Amino acid sequence: MSALHRFAAVGWSALAFFLGGAAPGDAGVGAERMLVLSRHSGQVLAGDDFPVHTLEAQRARGLADLVRIETAAGHPVPRSAADLVVRVDEDRVIVNDPRAPVPPPGRGDSASDVQVFGLVGSERVSVRCPGRSVRLGSSGIEELPSGWQTLRTALGTGTILCAGGAWEVRVAGSRARPYAGAFSFRPLPDRPPDPGTTPREARARRGSEVVFRTTLASYVSGVLAAEHAGLAGEPAVALAEVIAHDARVERHPGRPLCDTTHCQAFLGTAPAGEDVRRALELPELPTAGWLPYFRGGEEPWEVRRSRADVRAAVGESTRISGDGRTLEVTRPGGVERLACEPVRASLRMQGCPTEAIFEGETVRLRGRGRGHGLGLDVEAARASGLTAAELLRRAYGF
Repeated sequence: MSALHRFAAVGWSALAFFLGGAAPGDAGVGAERMLVLSRHSGQVLAGDDFPVHTLEAQRARGLADLVRIETAAGHPVPRSAADLVVRVDEDRVIVNDPRAPVPPPGRGDSASDVQVFGLVGSERVSVRCPGRSVRLGSSGIEELPSGWQTLRTALGTGTILCAGGAWEVRVAGSRARPYAGAFSFRPLPDRPPDPGTTPREARARRGSEVVFRTTLASYVSGVLAAEHAGLAGEPAVALAEVIAHDARVERHPGRPLCDTTHCQAFLGTAPAGEDVRRALELPELPTAGWLPYFRGGEEPWEVRRSRADVRAAVGESTRISGDGRTLEVTRPGGVERLACEPVRASLRMQGCPTEAIFEGETVRLRGRGRGHGLGLDVEAARASGLTAAELLRRAYGF
């Protein structure tokens, strides 16, 4: 039985015994014993694991995991005992020797919520916890079985936490990917779809009943990996700043961001590298609005769409041209200028077209690069050699 499960078996009421029972010299007095665990992701934020009670081989990580679960269930935590202190703040669980300095909380430690799996449904998602997994609900703390299970079954209408590691998640049979955090059920409001949206667009914009909570640092790292894997240096710092800013902007009324390109693509958490850490140490960007960004590039592309689909997207037209951001649509009565992004999304194009060739009942649409052409051009930023600050100034006027 693991140290964590021994803690769980002993029970919360015995926690003070473990803290008070560590006699001086038992657990390395003289060393700086300190461990900081995220309440949101379950990840170690600072410090190292260390013995809490050597006779029972209990360790600080197991204790911190137990405290994370119990406080999430609304149970109080003892503040101190003997030569060890256990504290809980808004974002962290701290287990330490009072002599060990505790780092102040950082911006990246704060909670970040995202609606997940709205397009596939929780019944097609499987989860597994490498340690102890529990569900928190009206009946208290319920132990979950080990091994793979559907997210819908595991979650029910509560919140599920994994102690000892990140959730392993498979979506519709895909390769497992990590989700370091907690899943919660939040019912969706009964809201009709926006006029003119396709069924897939309506599902994406409606959101999901499953909300995933992690740290801001893990969320930004996950989006960076999903949107632009391999980006590094100043462009990565600039983009990470934008992702962190957009994480706080509402795209679904009264609910968190989604995990699709309607918001920001998110395919699981990732460790925060130096570029993300640098970005989260900078002041927040001076705006409350959504900041768009796109992949960019010069790679040519071409797609074919039916004349009927094009007519549904832009209306009756005889000519279409564009500059990568907007479209000029020629009609029998004159020329109209349209924003490109709704048309790009409706016709499922990787970028904004620069020209269209009408061939009977088919239209060939051509362009270069990927994205809607608004805000930060990531591929141009990669090749620019500019600092993150200058890239943001040029993209958004900061």
